[in-house]
Amino acid sequence: MKLPSLGHSFQNPDLLARALTHPSARTAPGATGDNQQLEFLGDAILQAALSDLLVATHPASSEGELTAMRASLANRLTLAELGRELGLSPFLRVGADAAREKIHESTGALADVWEAILGAIFLDAGYNPAKKWAAQVYGDRLIQAKKLAEQANPKGQLQELLQSRNQPVPVYDLVESVGPDHEKIFTIRVLLDGKEIGRGTGRSRKSAESTAATHALEQLA
Repeated sequence: MKLPSLGHSFQNPDLLARALTHPSARTAPGATGDNQQLEFLGDAILQAALSDLLVATHPASSEGELTAMRASLANRLTLAELGRELGLSPFLRVGADAAREKIHESTGALADVWEAILGAIFLDAGYNPAKKWAAQVYGDRLIQAKKLAEQANPKGQLQELLQSRNQPVPVYDLVESVGPDHEKIFTIRVLLDGKEIGRGTGRSRKSAESTAATHALEQLA
């Protein structure tokens, strides 16, 4: 299988080949025959790498601001966009049925393969090269992360992510509102199939829902 040039020279090219293998094209029994385990690993590395990079890039930002920035950069829509920019679709190995359905061009598959590649780089060379690669791929997004987080539509992003996974729309539930009318604090939880996947507070219901959606995106990214 032809392998793309990604700005990292693999000592073990088999890792990259595995990262580019969708579960529908599994060539060996068990999870080691596709990119699922590498995706799982890449997700954890991404959270750590973005935390490192954002603290270094935005040293004066609060924990809440950094969390919102990380969520906006780590959500699956952004990862799929990064995958498209790297031109990964033609290299993603999928099964015949998945190819007919153009799974290799889908948001979910592109986000998964991007994380799998990051996991593969970590196994191939360690944490620092993986973080360096992530920094190179994100580029100016790291500097613009605060603005991107402010402009983000987390509720829309969450709904789009769930739709890409064929899951139902989220439900926003008011937990409580406390304080006098002019200083009320709202607490909202977001539910998926009746299970809480995020929670947030704000001075308006809309703000609290947005924060809850951001939290849910961070949990699901």
